[in-house]
Amino acid sequence: MAYTTIDDPTIYFNSKLYTGTGSSNSITGIGFAPDWVWIKNRGASAHHMLFDTVRAATKVLYSNLTDAETTVSGHVTSFDSDGFTLGDNSGKGSSNGNTETYVAWN
Repeated sequence: MAYTTIDDPTIYFNSKLYTGTGSSNSITGIGFAPDWVWIKNRGASAHHMLFDTVRAATKVLYSNLTDAETTVSGHVTSFDSDGFTLGDNSGKGSSNGNTETYVAWN
């Protein structure tokens, strides 16, 4: 089996730390258009949320639950050329609570 070297792995995978705003929030600086986003609140006990372009932005999987995919609104609203945009969902278990800190693996 031949192996190749990836000179710049950030063109395939990148993590992003961000702070929620409670209103529309464009997360940029990913370096590519993500087709998969895994979000976790860093400062509170909350679910892991997984979004992908196959299911569309309104569908979420919770990796730490046994639920099937769930339709949501106000979390990821679009996948963009250099990141993604979040809606105004700022309640418990949100992806964009005002002043809450998050990590997104893309």
